[in-house]
Amino acid sequence: MSMRRPYQITATVLLFLAGFTAFESLQLRYYSKLGPGPGFFQFWLAVLLGVLAITILLQATFGQPEPMPSDFFASRTGYIRMGAVVLALVGTIMLMEPLGFRLTMLAMYVFLLYTFGQRGLTTIALVSLAGSFGVYYVFVQWLQVPLPKGLLGF
Repeated sequence: MSMRRPYQITATVLLFLAGFTAFESLQLRYYSKLGPGPGFFQFWLAVLLGVLAITILLQATFGQPEPMPSDFFASRTGYIRMGAVVLALVGTIMLMEPLGFRLTMLAMYVFLLYTFGQRGLTTIALVSLAGSFGVYYVFVQWLQVPLPKGLLGF
């Protein structure tokens, strides 16, 4: 079994994503009085993604096929970890507005670090606090970027 079909599928998905991104970027202004507009960089990134996707597709279709590695498919633990990441992303999306950035990210970090095998409570606590409260402080205080505070105002 070769990697030809997985590469072709990946390239096709990336090509559709590039087309969608390019279409959406053209809904924004390409150029403004001050220079590149909000759609400028998105459009050219979509073009680059499209070129790369076409390159992958051509190499996969007409190039020498690579053999599929024996560990191409994840183990049961790998699929559980992938599901945990998706669950954390969905939970983050759902909880960001009600709980705010700090509490949501704190919970997400604790959940993901524990799920991925980090068992040191000190490490989990330090990384989670730095990733939630520390990042919030940097973005809100230094960079003046508003982040959700949540219903509690915390």
